[in-house]
Amino acid sequence: MKAYFTNLTPKAWVLLAVPLVAIGYPVVTVVVPAMIKAVVPEVVRQVLSLI
Repeated sequence: MKAYFTNLTPKAWVLLAVPLVAIGYPVVTVVVPAMIKAVVPEVVRQVLSLI
């Protein structure tokens, strides 16, 4: 499998990367704020909003 990825052309890498970024970006923009909201207490969020 490692040899397969090392022999890919740059065009093939782009064709693999574009869908991964297209899927990953929305997931990260939804999941990261939800995780922060779940982990950080409300009091800390209020103090940070004052800054």
